[in-house]
Amino acid sequence: MLLNREITGDGEHTIVFIHGNSQSLHTWDKVIYQDALSNYTKITIDLPGHGLSFKSKRPQIDYTISGFASTISNFLEVYRDRKYILVGTSLGTSIISALDPFPKACSGVFLSAAMLSTKNISVKDMMQPNPTGVSGFKAVPSDEEIDQFIDRLIFCAGPEIKQHYKEVFKQTDSEVRACLSKSSVKPPEFDRIKNLMSANIPVAVVYGAQEALVQSDYLKKTDLKLWRNNIFKIDNAGHCIELDQPEALAGLIREFATYCFS
Repeated sequence: MLLNREITGDGEHTIVFIHGNSQSLHTWDKVIYQDALSNYTKITIDLPGHGLSFKSKRPQIDYTISGFASTISNFLEVYRDRKYILVGTSLGTSIISALDPFPKACSGVFLSAAMLSTKNISVKDMMQPNPTGVSGFKAVPSDEEIDQFIDRLIFCAGPEIKQHYKEVFKQTDSEVRACLSKSSVKPPEFDRIKNLMSANIPVAVVYGAQEALVQSDYLKKTDLKLWRNNIFKIDNAGHCIELDQPEALAGLIREFATYCFS
């Protein structure tokens, strides 16, 4: 069960990037090549069922949040002798928050479009009222449904980026969305916010100012302590900040990384 990965740069400090639902490691392309991150080693990963990584023969296990987290935990063991920060978007943030035990080598987590469920907050609870959002949890949505879903996620990125996202979406194992759909309606048995808090590391959270999928204020109802005591907002960006405003996102990641590695 091999994960596809790409490594960019050879800096002293490392940043590991985890993408979202029905994306691939290429969602980070315009972020990792920004000048702001030129001094870091960047590792991007295709999640199971995505991109060039393996397709599971036991999707009901591997394509759950805990299943993804278990796979990522095993992958990160290779880097246990170096310090790194984890950067995730959307589903990637859920996976990061579910790492158990939390990797000791991790110096901080940066969560874009954070989706952090607890025993009292399910994925369904944090979603904005939005009929197109269900396409992200539908095994085989129509082309029109995919287009509407992507339009909801991306605020200002151009048609080429949207078309690429659509191609990656359709190449993703449909069982990923089917399995996530079954698990999204109920709170997890595992409190992911408490898990992050117990890791005792800095946590940064950012949303696009035009976020149209997730309610960006639900974390205010939790006890999660945030870097600079702030939920950051990036202007002219929707759910996929990495596609709408990669330069601004890279700049904020650099500020956070500087803090974590200092």
